[in-house]
Amino acid sequence: MTSPPILDRRLVFVLGKGGAGKTTVASAMALGLADAGKRTLLIEVASERRTEVLFGVAPAVGGVPHEVRPGLATLSIDSEKATEEYLARQLPMRPLVELMVRSRAFHQVAQAAPGLSELVTVGKIWDLATAVKGDAPVWDRIVVDAPATGHGIALLEVAGRIRELAGSGPIREQAEKIEQVIHHPAATGVVVVAIPEDLAVSEAVEAVAALRERDLPVAAAVMNAVRASVFMDADEAPLAAVATSTGGAAARAAATAGLADLMAARHDQAEIAALAIGTNVPVVSIPEVPDLRPGSGGLERLAAALMADPAIGGGA
Repeated sequence: MTSPPILDRRLVFVLGKGGAGKTTVASAMALGLADAGKRTLLIEVASERRTEVLFGVAPAVGGVPHEVRPGLATLSIDSEKATEEYLARQLPMRPLVELMVRSRAFHQVAQAAPGLSELVTVGKIWDLATAVKGDAPVWDRIVVDAPATGHGIALLEVAGRIRELAGSGPIREQAEKIEQVIHHPAATGVVVVAIPEDLAVSEAVEAVAALRERDLPVAAAVMNAVRASVFMDADEAPLAAVATSTGGAAARAAATAGLADLMAARHDQAEIAALAIGTNVPVVSIPEVPDLRPGSGGLERLAAALMADPAIGGGA
C-alpha cells in the first residue's frame, strides 16, 4: 500500500543532524502546507527560536502561537513552562504547583529526571494536535522542528517508555494514546533531512534504520541544498578541451568554472542515489537557495519544490 503524502498527515516530525538545514526544511514544509489551505502550526522545541530569521517574526515561547503568514503560526515549547502546565492538570491544588515551580530544587530535579523534558514536550505537542474549536481541530497540520537526530528519536519514543513504566492510571493512558498516534502512518510522518555529503548521508541512513527499528513511520528523506548545473554530461568533453586549450584566459577560466559546476551537480546526484538506496524511502531533493531572508522568495521556492513532490504534497 502506498503511504499517504505528508499533506494528508496531521502531524509531521522533521529530524536531521546539525547543519543539514532541518529548520529550513520544516519551515518550508509548514509554509507549503499553509499555502495548500491547511491551517498549520510550526513548532520548535527546547525554547529554540531559529525560525525567526526565516519569517522575520519570533515564535511565541509558550502561550498563544504567533501568526507569521496567512494560515501559518509558530510556537516554541519551553519544557519548564510545559512542565508547569502538566503539573497544573495533574495536581488539584494550584498553590502547591506554584510553590513547586518556584523552587530551585524542583527545577534541578526536573532537568535531571530522565525523559521528563521529552515527556512534557511531546505532551504539549499532543495537546496542540488534539485541540478543537467547536467541531473542528484548531490546527489542520502540525510540523515539529525536532531536535537533532538522536534527541529527536528519543522524543518520538518517550511515550512508549513512559507507558511501560507507568503501570496504570491517567499517565499511562495518555502515553498510550500519544504512542498510538505517533506510530500511526496515516496520522504521523517522520521526515529525515540530509545534505549531499558522505557523512550526512550516512547519518541519515542510520537515522532511518533506527526509526524503522522502533516502528516509527518514516515518510521521506529530504536532500537539502542540492546544486544544479546548466551543463549536461555531453558538455564535459568540450568544456575540458577549452579549459586546457591555449586560448584566452577568460575562456579557460569560464570553462574551468563550468566543469566544476558540472562535477558538483554530478556529485550531489550520486549522493541522492546513495540516500535513496540506503533508506529505501522516497527522497525529495530541494535546491540550494543562497538567500532565505524574509521577502527574498527563497523559502517560498523551497516550499513549492517540496509540495510538488508526491511524497510531500502528493505532486500538487
